[in-house]
Amino acid sequence: MHNALAGAVALLMLVGLGGCGATASTSTSSPSSTGTSPTAPSSTAAPAPATTSTTSSSSGASTASVRLTPTTGYATYERCAGTCTGSVPAALRRPLHLPSADGGPCPVTLRVDGPVSAGSGTEVGFHPIAGSAWQQTQVTWTARGAYTGPVLIRGGEVGGGPMGFGEAAIPYDELQLLDAGQDAPRVADGGRAWITDTRIQSPGCYAYQVDGTAFSEVIVLRGIT
Repeated sequence: MHNALAGAVALLMLVGLGGCGATASTSTSSPSSTGTSPTAPSSTAAPAPATTSTTSSSSGASTASVRLTPTTGYATYERCAGTCTGSVPAALRRPLHLPSADGGPCPVTLRVDGPVSAGSGTEVGFHPIAGSAWQQTQVTWTARGAYTGPVLIRGGEVGGGPMGFGEAAIPYDELQLLDAGQDAPRVADGGRAWITDTRIQSPGCYAYQVDGTAFSEVIVLRGIT
């Protein structure tokens, strides 16, 4: 009897040890099943170079990166007639709110009521420049006399695609304007004017975003070549 009882106790102890071992194995294998995947740290990938702009077509498909020259400040404007030092305040870098492609006609801007306007019209012809893949057109920007602050001009094709600025073979990515430009026309109310160059690579519907200290406006045009 004593031997039978001892054997039963030994059997219960053996079953209990087996159960503890199974439980321990389950708890230690769980972290490995939720461990970090080798591809998880995608957020730490190196950012794209500042000289490239990745665009997308109207269908949303990614296109090849387009190389643009980073604008460094007011001095980047080729016809700057002042000291040309400094750059636009960071507050002017509002998010772009260009129109998106919806399959309809180009929503050209027929009237601009803001303090800064472009004398380019709603349909603008672009022409080739020797030694560059970018087409060019000349645009005169005018600021009313009541506005004396800085101007930041950026843009792109509606639905995706780059827009550049300036005269170089590889244009700048934006315009920063402050001092009135050389050879610019006189503005009747004492305002400022800048003769500038807008650059595109193909015809289409394009939009500018013009930002000042207290305004942000969008101007849409059709570029033809």
